[in-house]
Amino acid sequence: MTILARQATVDDLDEIMLIEQDWDESQQASRDQMITRLRAFPEGFWVFEQDGEVVGTLMGFPMRYMAEKVDELSDWDTVTGNGYYPEIDLDSANAIYLASGSLKRTARGGTAYAVMMEIPVGLAERYGLDYVLTGAKIPGFDAYCRRFGEIDARDYAFRTLGGCLVDPFLEMYRGHDYRVPDRRHIVAGYYPDPPSRDYGAIVVRNVRDNPADDRH
Repeated sequence: MTILARQATVDDLDEIMLIEQDWDESQQASRDQMITRLRAFPEGFWVFEQDGEVVGTLMGFPMRYMAEKVDELSDWDTVTGNGYYPEIDLDSANAIYLASGSLKRTARGGTAYAVMMEIPVGLAERYGLDYVLTGAKIPGFDAYCRRFGEIDARDYAFRTLGGCLVDPFLEMYRGHDYRVPDRRHIVAGYYPDPPSRDYGAIVVRNVRDNPADDRH
């Protein structure tokens, strides 16, 4: 099934809120937060359609990212202004930070994730920005420790098996050129997610080295 992406509008809010229910209740954004995000940076708020139905969302905003100051990205609430977005300064921005995204289970697979991974890169290129980044879960971490013994999250994030990262989510991101630059980009307490033991991985795509793939 073909996934089509377009910029969201206020008229999409009812469908956007239905998609948001895919998150745990404690992690769902409010309607007020969605409206604020849409008004703050509409170019970075997309919906994804399949057969005329909205099946996914992705939203982000411009920010200043410096690898040497990654400790400033201490948790999701801090980075996103508690889900309402911080003040946006396009003059100093060099990156798009993806604050949230979701895809209905029925739409997963095929090219859906590829479309979601590529569209913000195209936006970053149009704005002359250098990076697209987000805070990713590492959902295999807890299960890995239970099976193989305790391991530091910073070691786990780089552990491979057969040439692939053992964490399926990080491997999915790597397949789309979003990578964890170094151990400092594994952040304790990034947001609540028991399978990740509340760790987040700041994954970064260098837009200049890995431009948007127009095939998607």
